[in-house]
Amino acid sequence: MNRYRTGDKGRRDAYLRMLNRLVLGGVAIFIPVYFAVKFTGGEAEKLANMSEVFRHIKNPITWNVPEGGVRYVNYFQGTADTGNKFVLVDVEMEAHLRIGFPVVPRCFRLVDDLNTRHYPRSHSPFFIAYGDSFYMVPGDVFNGQLLFEIPASRKANNLLFDRYKE
Repeated sequence: MNRYRTGDKGRRDAYLRMLNRLVLGGVAIFIPVYFAVKFTGGEAEKLANMSEVFRHIKNPITWNVPEGGVRYVNYFQGTADTGNKFVLVDVEMEAHLRIGFPVVPRCFRLVDDLNTRHYPRSHSPFFIAYGDSFYMVPGDVFNGQLLFEIPASRKANNLLFDRYKE
């Protein structure tokens, strides 16, 4: 008996095998594409904006001190303690995501040239304008001045912002 089929029946089996492979291959390609379109709502822009979303998750708040935003003064609605001076720092902040913690004066720290950290005064113009404790939601922009008091012989080196935990 011949194991290999010849004639019409053999051609028909080969054709059905090829058709079966094409259908299975098409289904294997169609199903992932279908789910991608289904879960993105048919909007390819959502997939294109994923890098923006990840950037906002990594940096939910952007803030900076503009050029010339640090000033040293001896008088600001009063005089500094003996041997100290005031430092006014202009701050611009913007929230990209809802921030789950309140922004309070202790969230900011000014680092001087000897790595000593100083907290801002609660009567800084920034906190007078926005309150001693506030939350940030996406799109909120905050501008103002933070007031620090540091020893007169020191210079401001860096401004830090982080969640304050008691």
